[in-house]
Amino acid sequence: MKKYLIIPVLLVLSFSLEAQHQKLSETLRTIAVKGKAEKEVSPDIIYFSITLREYSYKEDGKIGIAELEKQLTSAVKKAGIPSEDLVVENVYGYNYNWREENKNFMARKQFELKVSSPDVINNILSKIDPKGIENARISKYTHSKIEEMNEALQIEAIKNAKAKAQALLEPLGEELGRVIEIQENARGYQPVYYYQNNNRMMAMDMASSTESSAPFKNIKIEAEIQIVFSIK
Repeated sequence: MKKYLIIPVLLVLSFSLEAQHQKLSETLRTIAVKGKAEKEVSPDIIYFSITLREYSYKEDGKIGIAELEKQLTSAVKKAGIPSEDLVVENVYGYNYNWREENKNFMARKQFELKVSSPDVINNILSKIDPKGIENARISKYTHSKIEEMNEALQIEAIKNAKAKAQALLEPLGEELGRVIEIQENARGYQPVYYYQNNNRMMAMDMASSTESSAPFKNIKIEAEIQIVFSIK
């Protein structure tokens, strides 16, 4: 007989708990607010994508990719950049006039160079044969302490949410209670910006240009927190 009494007892307890929860929800007064914080910083990590290509300088000869890579690595070393900050991204090539007896295969090699300032790239490119530079562009940039800054902004956003909630309740004569819920709205705090330039002549101009006096575009870091407070 006891086995048959378990289900009715559980049903009674379930209805009782649901009723208590509903009653609590009806009596609990809340306020939901969003707190925001943002900051702009100058990037201190910049990635350049540099593509070198072989080229013919006379009918039966060409400047090979090995020679161009040697020029690049030498320029990077002279600039005081660690060798591990220059890596190979891709290797490819094209076979021109493949129907002819003397095939003219031109290899390309794409590198990624990590620097702390965009000004250094002018000096590096100026040390490379300009005819061997097919492409030079900024692929992305960021900041070395962006995670720490994002955590600080999250705390600031929480404080902003609390201050906003208190400001809204004060004219009503109400007091802020405990925290009911916190939600973090992801804002993609490590943005990547691209600058594309597929013109070899522009890459040559970049190599011979002087350092720009204009500031580099800043990174905007944002944090947004939504908090639900109870009202006393």
